[in-house]
Amino acid sequence: MPHRWMSYKLLIYIYFLHNKENRGGNGSIGNKLSCVTSTTTMHSIEDYLEAEGPQLSSSVAAWLVSQGVSADAARKRVSRIRPPIRTFPVPLLPKGARFMYAEAQRTEERFWQALQRDLRSTGSVYGMALDGVLARRGAVESKEFSVVSGATCRPVKKQVTAETVLDRLNSAGLLSERHIGDTRVVVVGRYEIGHADVDGMKPRGVAERIILDGLREWARRIGAASYNQIRIRGEPELEPIQQFNFDLAGPSYLLSLRRGKVANPGFLVADVFSEGILDEYQVRYFVRKAQALHATLTGGTVLPVLVADGFTGQALTTGHAAGVLMATPSALFGPRVGQALKALLETMNRAAAYASSDSSDRLVGLINNLSEIEGRAGNLRGPLFELMAAYLARRDAVSIDMGIRAMDPKSGAQADIDILKITAQKADCTAIECKGREPGGEVTDAEVGKWLSKIPTMQAHLRTQPHLREANLTFELWTSGEFSTDARARLEAEQKKRTKYPIRWKSGSEILALAIEHKEKAVANALREHFLKHPLSGVKP
Repeated sequence: MPHRWMSYKLLIYIYFLHNKENRGGNGSIGNKLSCVTSTTTMHSIEDYLEAEGPQLSSSVAAWLVSQGVSADAARKRVSRIRPPIRTFPVPLLPKGARFMYAEAQRTEERFWQALQRDLRSTGSVYGMALDGVLARRGAVESKEFSVVSGATCRPVKKQVTAETVLDRLNSAGLLSERHIGDTRVVVVGRYEIGHADVDGMKPRGVAERIILDGLREWARRIGAASYNQIRIRGEPELEPIQQFNFDLAGPSYLLSLRRGKVANPGFLVADVFSEGILDEYQVRYFVRKAQALHATLTGGTVLPVLVADGFTGQALTTGHAAGVLMATPSALFGPRVGQALKALLETMNRAAAYASSDSSDRLVGLINNLSEIEGRAGNLRGPLFELMAAYLARRDAVSIDMGIRAMDPKSGAQADIDILKITAQKADCTAIECKGREPGGEVTDAEVGKWLSKIPTMQAHLRTQPHLREANLTFELWTSGEFSTDARARLEAEQKKRTKYPIRWKSGSEILALAIEHKEKAVANALREHFLKHPLSGVKP
């Protein structure tokens, strides 16, 4: 009897503690009991996640409190979860926050959408980096990832580097890396959170470098930064500003950017997007960089400029509140140039179609309008010369194509074919490499060697195409400039060796002669004016 009476007393004591915990008590036995019962009632964490979708651990705890559970007990329940409830294994959230979900939700679309939502709501640098890549239409060169990530490119105490951010987002499946030709590219890894427009990378990159050329010239004209020290994307001299990378950077001695008595410079910094309307999430990575530099630079501060095709109202509010100068190409260079840049993107995305047109009006108009952007012309001349070369090549062709990515099926080597010209009812095929140059510019021996090394890859790729297996293959190198003495000597020596797959080349004067021969007066005039007689910019850096 005494033992039975003691058992009853123990059960009553456990029941009392359980009720006390539900009323706000902190009994540890009651906590354990409530954890067991929560998984078997309609008010369990699993039921909540099923109804509301994956959530932050703080949201789950808040829901438990709303159900009458004490805050301390709620925290303990969340910390003691067991399958089928899980937390995301890759640490992406700040301050120890955890992302909770039911096992069955791991493959659902709403899982990834909820994770993206919570990365944004917590201000996670990983979320900012993801949105930065999305702002570039979901694809960016690996070497440019540090620019749009908002993370540091150098180790800084208590900050995560861009390399670590990329590694973790790769591990999480939110981003992935792949080779596109010779370029390593970071792309969005989940369709649920955004589409990766890899094919549009080259046109966007060209347009952005043209905008950067123009932005540099604008900064020079108004004295926003030191004239000969402004560097832009793609130039080896472009250095990080303290711990961050930008598309454009240059020292500035404007009074508003200097601090203290010593004349240390501040900096003009900018990032550029050629396509798409940026929202409030996609500008936050840039705001983060600008604010961090303003807080940490000791000798001066920064003038941050963000250029995009457009911004949502909330994005403008976010940027302006942070002191960021936000502009469109039309606002910087005028509506005519702004429209020409849009036309360039459209043209390059459908380059072969425009180059095959019967009229040169659109092409020549594009060249004339874009020539108003002064600056170093390399970023502009290359793509426009490709379009002109394709337009002239198509005169005696059955068809042409542009921007083909060739791959050797055996070695996996990749190479780009600028123009593919097919003639004589697919009996002859010519792969043309284009080198746009400023007047007097030369193609070097090293560039010829690099082109020759690509020919085996292009040849292997073309032989895998059913309609070209028996075609006569020829490889040509066209330039708007000239060939150096060494380059021409190498070409002549190689031409004698290559009889099965001949090589040929054309200089700027020879291409002009081709335009005249085909009675393409407008194209010939554009070649003379913009490629042969004078540079697009009257001022060289």
